[in-house]
Amino acid sequence: MNSEILQKIILEIKKCNKSKDVPVAAILVDKNNKIVAVGKNNRERKKCILGHAEIKVINKIFKKTKSKNLAEYKMYVSLKPCLLCIAAIEQSHITEVHYFLENIKCDYWRFKTKINFFKETDGTGILEKELKLFFKNLRNKM
Repeated sequence: MNSEILQKIILEIKKCNKSKDVPVAAILVDKNNKIVAVGKNNRERKKCILGHAEIKVINKIFKKTKSKNLAEYKMYVSLKPCLLCIAAIEQSHITEVHYFLENIKCDYWRFKTKINFFKETDGTGILEKELKLFFKNLRNKM
């Protein structure tokens, strides 16, 4: 992973903080590690259950390439994907997903799914601070 990817993830999760969305960002890179799609959560802002960062980047590439087979792409995401996003990732044939933080709210290990494509990525300290700050600010406003 290069620093450009990490910087882009950080930039996108900061945008989520402004819109009160859970700060999750996703990036797709091609076989040359070139960033081809960037997305962030917008469930709260758009009031749409499908406003997950992972689904947004997958849809961007579907539209761009006119192909539903994204096996040649890798995904980088700030938070380990939820079940909804895992299904979308599997359906699009992405075989490598790098994440920065565990998603302790999603207990999907008990489900039978091909989730062997996940790889934990270094850089968790930076993103962990961003996520903690988001939830701290959210609780203070309640």
